[in-house]
Amino acid sequence: MSFFNVTCRGKLLISNNYSVKWIQRWASSTNEQKTAGIIVIGNEILKAQVKDTNSHFICTHLYRCGVKVEKISVIGDNVDEIAQEIKHFSKKYTHVITSGGIGPTHDDVTYEGLAKAFNDTLHRHPAIAEAIRKYFRVEDPSSPAYKLSEIPKRAVLKFGINEATKLPHNFPCVILENVYVFPGSPIFLERGFGSLCKVLFDSNSRFACTELLINASEEVFADVLTSLSKEYPNVIFGSYPEEASNYIARVTIESTNEADMEKAKRKFCSLLPPHIIKEKS
Repeated sequence: MSFFNVTCRGKLLISNNYSVKWIQRWASSTNEQKTAGIIVIGNEILKAQVKDTNSHFICTHLYRCGVKVEKISVIGDNVDEIAQEIKHFSKKYTHVITSGGIGPTHDDVTYEGLAKAFNDTLHRHPAIAEAIRKYFRVEDPSSPAYKLSEIPKRAVLKFGINEATKLPHNFPCVILENVYVFPGSPIFLERGFGSLCKVLFDSNSRFACTELLINASEEVFADVLTSLSKEYPNVIFGSYPEEASNYIARVTIESTNEADMEKAKRKFCSLLPPHIIKEKS
């Protein structure tokens, strides 16, 4: 079987037979709510030297795919800590997405942590090494650039497709078990995650959500939300101060069942004076 094989309606290039089986297992999984945990890796994030925009981007796309993000963790460039967090998240969530800690320098240790989490060892993957040789034009195999190709032996690769050129991106997402490793650079993460999100994470469910603007402070309707959250356990209510309009608060009503969401919205609106409520467009 050749290294590159097209599947999922031409949207994804996969690397071997194992990944074909993996995709089939994923596609035939149950319809229960898919969850995700995000691990942001980098001392520069903890020191506020770099602003994390990756987790917001990932959350936005996963929400559109019907995946519930349950936790975001920010940790440093430490192999043991990375391994511990990955192992914990892997057992708890359907999907684990990491960003950061892959590169040519001494503190890029995400792959080491990933391997340790699953009792694996690193090896130089020939496909990534070839991509590095072409992209960076580096022939010397001892160059630090080739550290990018040192991944866990049992990992598989997923190459996203550039929608404009219909060609695969230069570098893949590295996957081991249910953990997906993406770069920390927002440009490369957004390019890679954006092209792979629907293929890898799209679920059978979608979130139905409506937003209401309220011209009253939260304490006025707090008891109403408490009561309705018990009456509609399948619906999530949120309340936030509203600063971008003439209204005082914003209420979100969300569910994976649109009918339940609509019922809860009607009930909420019936319990407040109509002149203080406006549905956000």
